[in-house]
Amino acid sequence: MRSLTIHSPAKLNLCLYVLGKRPNGYHNLATLFHRISLKDTLRMRKKRDGVSISSSVRALPTGPDNLIARAYQLLKVRFPHLGGVHVGLTKRIPIGGGLGGGSSNAAYFLLGMNRLYRLGLTQRQLVNAGRSLGADVPFFIHNIPQAIGRGIGDQIQAVRARRRLWFLLVTSNKELSTKKVYQNLRSKPLRGAFLTKVSRAVTMLCDNLNRGSLDRIQELTHNDLEGSAFRLCPSIKNVIAKLSELGIRTARMSGSGPTVFAILSKREEAKRLHKIIKPVLTDKRLLVCHSV
Repeated sequence: MRSLTIHSPAKLNLCLYVLGKRPNGYHNLATLFHRISLKDTLRMRKKRDGVSISSSVRALPTGPDNLIARAYQLLKVRFPHLGGVHVGLTKRIPIGGGLGGGSSNAAYFLLGMNRLYRLGLTQRQLVNAGRSLGADVPFFIHNIPQAIGRGIGDQIQAVRARRRLWFLLVTSNKELSTKKVYQNLRSKPLRGAFLTKVSRAVTMLCDNLNRGSLDRIQELTHNDLEGSAFRLCPSIKNVIAKLSELGIRTARMSGSGPTVFAILSKREEAKRLHKIIKPVLTDKRLLVCHSV
């Protein structure tokens, strides 16, 4: 095999609870990852040595700090005689949008290299490699539709997604730094009862998503990072308010933002909302997608 094309999906955090800060500066989380149909494309082609990246988005750094380049270097340490690869990256997932695009690219690059060079790495080995690249990478390496993430988000428990949901994404051209969002977070004291409540809320959200109970879903979707993100980028709160004015009760920010998603039960509803809100949010990019 000389080349390989692989698709790299985005994710939503249908809920995200921050459970305290670790000594190393990272935060413990409880989150529900949900894979969606929005995806990038990686076209991987063998070459003699090293890694090179070309991107459809000029603003995307393609040097050694790119997560794909860092993933290649991790493999190179393990396999010193590893051949090279060129990656042609077609970006559709907004950069810095809270949708996990960079983490997904790195995860599917690792999966692709495992196939392209027949490295024989197990899923556990790939997850361990990906963990050092980013907290979202393990979810994508598991290549599953939905999962509860614990720890820093890297401890993955697959949960069934029996029902296809539709989403309207409202994205911004402006990136929001994950690091700044966490730095701006106002911490709160946590008790055992709270942790039990969080665990129950995540489980109930999974159950109601599968039933399609949108009224209950609104009560159970949650994101502890919204307050911090709103202070850094007030327009996120304005987007959620606009959606609320239109009767959309299930609207939340994904991850560390700034992307906002509305949950709908049918494609027609998502398309109708897109048509209504497009003239109102002229400075935003609107995307309709679904569960995968």
